[in-house]
Amino acid sequence: MYTNKKSVLQLVALLKGHGITKVVLCSGSRNIPLIQTLASVPSFSCYPMTDERSAGYFALGLSLSTAQPVVVCCTSGTALLNLHPAIAEAYYQQVPLIVISADRPSAWIGQMDGQTLPQENLFGGLVKKSVSLPQVHTEEDEWYCNRLINEALLATHHHGKGPVHINVPLSLPIFDFSETLLPEERVIVRYEGLNVYDRDYTSLVERLNAYSKKMAIAGQMSLIYLFDKRASKQLYKHFVWFSEHIANQTVPGTPIKNFDLVLHFFTEQQRADLAPDLLITYGGHIISKNLKNYLRNHPPKEHWHIARMERL
Repeated sequence: MYTNKKSVLQLVALLKGHGITKVVLCSGSRNIPLIQTLASVPSFSCYPMTDERSAGYFALGLSLSTAQPVVVCCTSGTALLNLHPAIAEAYYQQVPLIVISADRPSAWIGQMDGQTLPQENLFGGLVKKSVSLPQVHTEEDEWYCNRLINEALLATHHHGKGPVHINVPLSLPIFDFSETLLPEERVIVRYEGLNVYDRDYTSLVERLNAYSKKMAIAGQMSLIYLFDKRASKQLYKHFVWFSEHIANQTVPGTPIKNFDLVLHFFTEQQRADLAPDLLITYGGHIISKNLKNYLRNHPPKEHWHIARMERL
């Protein structure tokens, strides 16, 4: 059985989705929802440790011996401080540790509540990414939580490897283990290459061809950063292609630029019927509020964003 805390369910589902298999668990109270849920996933190999300082170095050794990211999970307060030496070692050895800490709600920091201290960004520059998850109450909270977890897990191996910190505030009660299934969560994947022709994209092409309704959107772009049109030209006839007016000459053929007017005359049923299964965006911001709201209300099954490497 799993906890009913949605942030924890998302986190555990995404650890599984990103292929994490080894988890070091430290005893505690506030992290019981994390421990119970992590230990209930059959694909995880869990290693119980009493002392956090030892647990940090044990997780470091596991990662070094397997060349894979390893989770170390602890409770709130000073327990987290004991992981600092191992995190420093992981940072300078470029070892992908995933530090997960339970936390009290931020409202109780500085209010003489036991084992409560500021845990956000606790490790400063010794981690590649530090996030503190929201407590999920709305769909927007859920989307934001998913994004933060994906960003943190991707950072373990982006521009070199290293540790990351995921802080998980949890309100009482924390002992409800009524969920029987992990949620199906969006797993974000990053493909990198100095040139679009440097990699084998066969699997992406197969996924692209599996969708019948495909849309591409060119966002705000400067002429300084034009994309190679050789790739987009091959896709043009297979997509509905939208272009912001400030996208400049970055689109092959003749795209739809007056999409605000087009969307205005669609009924809600037509909007739903025409929603893309696959959305590809490139460039910068999408300015149109109508288009953004349309895609948020009718999200695609997959969204691929293409950008220069320094912007990923």
